[in-house]
Amino acid sequence: MMPTLQNHSEITIIGAGPAGITAALALGKKGIPCMLIDQDYFPREKICGDGLSGKVVSTLNKIDPEYARQLYQTGMATDSWSVRFYAPSSKMAEIDFRPSNQSIPPGFVCKRAGFDNFLLEKAINLPLVTFHPGIEVKKISRSMENLLLEDINGTWKMTTNLLLIACGANRNLIGTFDPAYPGIENEGIGIRAYFKNVSGCSARNAIEIHFLRELLPWYLWIFPFNNHSANVGLALPVRLARKQDMSLKRLLFHLIEKYPYLKARFSGAEMLGKPAAQRLPFYTGAFPIAGDRYMLLGDAARLIDPFTGEGIGNAMVSGMVAADVAALCYQKKDYSTNASQHYHEKVYQKLKHDLDIGLRLHQLAINPRLLNMVIGRASKSLKIRNLLTEMLYDTNTKGKLRNRLFHLKVFLRL
Repeated sequence: MMPTLQNHSEITIIGAGPAGITAALALGKKGIPCMLIDQDYFPREKICGDGLSGKVVSTLNKIDPEYARQLYQTGMATDSWSVRFYAPSSKMAEIDFRPSNQSIPPGFVCKRAGFDNFLLEKAINLPLVTFHPGIEVKKISRSMENLLLEDINGTWKMTTNLLLIACGANRNLIGTFDPAYPGIENEGIGIRAYFKNVSGCSARNAIEIHFLRELLPWYLWIFPFNNHSANVGLALPVRLARKQDMSLKRLLFHLIEKYPYLKARFSGAEMLGKPAAQRLPFYTGAFPIAGDRYMLLGDAARLIDPFTGEGIGNAMVSGMVAADVAALCYQKKDYSTNASQHYHEKVYQKLKHDLDIGLRLHQLAINPRLLNMVIGRASKSLKIRNLLTEMLYDTNTKGKLRNRLFHLKVFLRL
């Protein structure tokens, strides 16, 4: 039975995706009450690549050491052990993931409908987490001591002392109280579809990133499942999508047909259901993600890695940090900008370095010749593949990307 809807909650979370549910889980386990609101009823579909990185596994382990193992045991998560990068020339280099726990795969491919519902069930089993589905918040306004939330029909209102906004980059909503929220100019857009009988997928369930000239600096992806189906999609900057003379659906099929190595793999494939599109608010630089009585989490904070498209892991990290800061605010009964600002500082302390590197790689990936050179040489050199593995995990190695001499050493295989 759904709890009776309150007219006030000290801490309220809008959005039951990975960021919002992670925050609710962490708060509930700290013994702090919170209300979680979402416009949908669960389980629900969510447009995504469905890739769960090592950062997701690591965050699950921090919430509860059994969660990642339990997710794997459900059978809905496909274990993934590597990533394959395909250059515009179609050359491929496979980079291993590094497991943090030998008994659990380093990454998964899992449909968001299943993964989000898995997390949500964990959250609503905590006595201090109340969940209200089917409520679309339309307006957020300020009073002297609270934020006021109103639903889309104007039939429901509630107040809260602290609002964690995890409902995606909903500028129509966020803009009702934060007019300075960034616009859509630097966003991306993606489309995904499910296919069965895609051939040529790795026995290790490698996720695949195909850098095609038409999409640079982004890519077409293939994320395989154990049942021989796959999440297939593409992403590109909005400004580039606007220049296309075909829809994203047509573009996806056009590219599969155009490139012989993809065409062969999809010759016996069949699309399941319909494709769906989603905007991608990727990181373009730091901006204020906390203020008087609010914090922005996940996609609302524009934490999608601009190179890899990593969104779920970064969203969950932001949810953990938000819970830590919200707990301090709750204990001190201080929800001012001075208190919430610690969230802004800690999120960027954890994520900004990697996001800045992703932005740098995003800018480099515009050049197809550069991608052909790096991926082509990595396909032939174990030394370079090992170096790229280090770049996935080691902060110091990632930092070397700022050094042009490091680029030269990679290119020359020194």
